[in-house]
Amino acid sequence: MNDAPGPELTAEERELLLRAAIRAPSMHNTQPWRFAFRDRTVEVYRDIDRELAAEDPDGRLAMLGVGAAVLNLRVAAATLALSTTTVLLPDPGRPTLTVRLTLGTGGGEGTELAGLFPSIPSRRTNRHPYAERAIAPAVRAELAQAAAAEGARLYWANEDQVRWLQHLAGDADRFEEQDLHRIVERGAWVGGDRDRDGVPSASLGPRPAELSSPVRDLAVDPADRARSTARFEDHPQLAVLATAEDGPRSWLVAGQALQRVLLVATRNGLAASLLNQLVEHQPFRELLYAPSAGPTAPQAVLRLGHGRAVAATPRRPAEAFVLRDNETP
Repeated sequence: MNDAPGPELTAEERELLLRAAIRAPSMHNTQPWRFAFRDRTVEVYRDIDRELAAEDPDGRLAMLGVGAAVLNLRVAAATLALSTTTVLLPDPGRPTLTVRLTLGTGGGEGTELAGLFPSIPSRRTNRHPYAERAIAPAVRAELAQAAAAEGARLYWANEDQVRWLQHLAGDADRFEEQDLHRIVERGAWVGGDRDRDGVPSASLGPRPAELSSPVRDLAVDPADRARSTARFEDHPQLAVLATAEDGPRSWLVAGQALQRVLLVATRNGLAASLLNQLVEHQPFRELLYAPSAGPTAPQAVLRLGHGRAVAATPRRPAEAFVLRDNETP
């Protein structure tokens, strides 16, 4: 959409855009993004220092997080009645520059995106048990439509596939336990009392009482690994988010689709968490191609349902994410 650029963004508009962007989810809440505001353009950069060398060596999950932040920017722009022209990977010579958004005055992307704005501060990763209550077919369809609107597909797993995915997730957990570098890196981001980033102990939820569980236990610290247990739902509702292709551009597409699905889920009163151990290891990721029934690349595995309210994870101060004119990303 090519609209007249209009006047420079006000300080209030920049603040609203920035605070929306940084509420996006990221692996272990690393918040691996920086933003540069120039006239009516927002450039989104990867923060390489906050990527996970052991758990995410190719940066795929970091790019999903960046994509989620971009979707939040677009939602915030829509609520300001600003249009967005989004260019992915705009400069091959600057690999950390992932997205450039140009904001116009053409009325935004419509009421659908603007209507998701109230869900941005309410979205959570919920690792607690969910109720044994099916998601309504109309809501399932709405979530699939949210993914499709961003160029991705959301495949709902049937009962047999759910059992298979849970079995694979358990295998992936055991596989991870053999990787000391991965465990040490995770321990730097997960557990304890945190007020800026990472996943605090209070956000881990209870330990699953079952051997086959629909929730991922990220605990590393011995005290966290000994926390109380709870029984999780017997009939979890799982879905695979996939893109037609793979690679950095598709990862950014997937991140926007994932966040749009999560915001629509939040608007419908649903809780969500991720079983991303299934997509972090290529041998397990390749096994997910089967239920997708098509030439698609699995990017995330979601658990959705009706859960209790949980607290938000922390964020760094908003100004920590802004690149100044004299800074090199």
